[in-house]
Amino acid sequence: MPPSTESGLSSVGRALRLLEAIAEGPPLGATELAARLTTSKATAFRLARTLEANGYLEQLEDARYRLGARCLVLGARVSSEIDLRQELRGAEEELYARTQETVLLTVMAGRFAVCLDSIPSNHAVVSVAQIGTVWPPHAVSGGLAILAEDDELRDEYLAEPLTSHSPDTITDPSTLREVLVEARRVGYAVNDNYLRPGVCAIGAVVRRPSGEAAAALSVMLPELRLRETGVEVLSRTVCAVADRASHHLGWRPITAAG
Repeated sequence: MPPSTESGLSSVGRALRLLEAIAEGPPLGATELAARLTTSKATAFRLARTLEANGYLEQLEDARYRLGARCLVLGARVSSEIDLRQELRGAEEELYARTQETVLLTVMAGRFAVCLDSIPSNHAVVSVAQIGTVWPPHAVSGGLAILAEDDELRDEYLAEPLTSHSPDTITDPSTLREVLVEARRVGYAVNDNYLRPGVCAIGAVVRRPSGEAAAALSVMLPELRLRETGVEVLSRTVCAVADRASHHLGWRPITAAG
């Protein structure tokens, strides 16, 4: 085997060990990573920077590293969420048939919302998303819907700064908390140009038998068509399909005794 190939494989092995070290516990800095890998600090730093540049690590303000979005996406792809995608494909197709707009199936992976599946609209003007796309949950309807239903996840998410992605992104924690409370009350969340100007979406959670949010179903469309159709009309459709999907997964709403 040529020396360059051996060197390349050695670097891959060290990178994998670095990821495993970070996955085993709290975030680590370059000095700690060097000790775990029994290599120099410069080598550990170089590997970490390469993994960060490709989305597999995220550097915190104190210079330590934690797993990045790409690791979370890979985890979601090989987890039971794949079965969830198959289970909910019928609901996606129903929502598409009833709205003719782009339909998204979103799950949470750590602090990120991930597109698990999508059906693109056939309209001339259309918004689309690729499977595996990672979003900030406070800027998309599916992420907002899930955050609204999970108190612990919501509090953890609001404890860190909210990134801005468009002029309308909500970056004030108190304002976002109010939006999430309202979303929980009405049963759906609205992305009102939060991620990209001119692009809106309405999402509602699909529940597990326990009542916890398993995923969110959304319709994504240009702002103009949302205004023409109306939030109330589209939200009723999204909620109805999401409720039937929840029933399909085994969820039954609790009703008061008569």
